[in-house]
Amino acid sequence: MKNIFLLLSFFILFSCKNPQNDSSKIEDNKSLEIPKTKGLEIETSKLTCEAVIYKIIKSSNLDTKNQKTFFTQIDRIENNKITIHVYFENNLSDNPKVKQMVESTLAWLELDPNESTLYNTTADPDNPIRLNFDKTILESNNFFEICGIVKSLKSKSFEKNINYTTLPIDFDDYYSACVNPYDSIICNKKYPKYFYKENDDFAKLIGKNYHPTDYMYLPKLKDFQPVILCYTETDTESYDLIILNNNRVISTLEIGIMDGQSITQFNVSKDYIITLFKRKNSEEKNKKWKSYKINENGIILELK
Repeated sequence: MKNIFLLLSFFILFSCKNPQNDSSKIEDNKSLEIPKTKGLEIETSKLTCEAVIYKIIKSSNLDTKNQKTFFTQIDRIENNKITIHVYFENNLSDNPKVKQMVESTLAWLELDPNESTLYNTTADPDNPIRLNFDKTILESNNFFEICGIVKSLKSKSFEKNINYTTLPIDFDDYYSACVNPYDSIICNKKYPKYFYKENDDFAKLIGKNYHPTDYMYLPKLKDFQPVILCYTETDTESYDLIILNNNRVISTLEIGIMDGQSITQFNVSKDYIITLFKRKNSEEKNKKWKSYKINENGIILELK
């Protein structure tokens, strides 16, 4: 009888334990998240900064050289601009059981979230190539917060009320009007110039590498602003053509220099063909030297 009672008690205790109440394993599984992997589709709802960077690069027109899988890595963030390394991996091992992975660079990019610009700086950091990308990614993914970028209010453009130089520009005509002999009426009408001032908006825009005597704006070319920098305070006179876009210098070319030994001067046509001429002195006849154009990315390219 006693044995029967013990058996019955054991049966009752066992049957009252509800397996659905033992949920520790299920809760642990719920708390696990699939790790985010560079170069793969994002599988979680909470994005990291690098995950959004990858989405931006994937949406761009960067040439990935037919690489189905590529990786992105944030190299550094400076002045609210992000330098990005884009690469792919190769297995150099002859042994299928042992991998020997080596990184190969596809591109170096610079992303400026505040200006919504993406540049390919791989070939020449001083003359980067602008890339197109889906700009809605910056806002829809809370990009500034997760990447720790300070979102700046776009300042009012200082380019309002600019007086533009008339095209075409013939250097000899410009020089006689604005340099020697100086004709203020013709110069101000055809070649309006602005004196360079340290620490003003234009000086901050072009950076510390340029300190011209004055400068003149050429008519805008789509989204690009060509400017001629004039250096005329020393015995050696020179002229640089710079191309501005989104508050940065994206392309430069020395288009004129007079150093006492030779003269290089320029003409700029209405369709922005920049022709350079060379001669030994002012008495010698000009000889055509090189020609350039401004391409769709604002880069000054030599015409062959």
